[in-house]
Amino acid sequence: MFGGSQGARRINNAVIAAAPELIAAGAQILHVVGPTNLDQVSADSAALGAAYHAVGYVNGMDRAYAAADVALSRAGAMTCAELAAVGLPAVYVPYAVGNGEQRLNAEPVVAAGGGLLVPDSEISKQRVVQACGPLLADSAIRERMSAAAAHHGVRDAGDKLADMVEMAIQSGTPGRKKGEWQ
Repeated sequence: MFGGSQGARRINNAVIAAAPELIAAGAQILHVVGPTNLDQVSADSAALGAAYHAVGYVNGMDRAYAAADVALSRAGAMTCAELAAVGLPAVYVPYAVGNGEQRLNAEPVVAAGGGLLVPDSEISKQRVVQACGPLLADSAIRERMSAAAAHHGVRDAGDKLADMVEMAIQSGTPGRKKGEWQ
């Protein structure tokens, strides 16, 4: 559960409030709270025990994704793309500031069945438990959502980009000879 590289206080507070109920149901929680929020969250979560792990930042989200059954996160463009590419079911909580781009980032994978959307104004203990609880308890739901997310995700973006660059090189650009790049 994470709110971006700097954390998200609303998500942090809702996750900490929901953690006892999720842990009682058998969940383990890796909570990426943001580096400036670690002291506050650690004090609030001291009683949660070994099933709750708060960290300020994760260098190597690929390993966190590999260990996770479900993600609860903001809906930045790269986060949505990464979660879909690895087929990780997600509960997206789009950041409410801006022009709504985070909601737009999440909507395609949600429409494909690979995620759920919870508006920032509704994030609370109850909504975290309501959204995450059934996903954590039912492997069949997670498998369906995982398949839908993976089907929506682009797993070969690097190869596609390399092909596009090669095609551009082969076709040349106006005013240049084919193969001339200076």
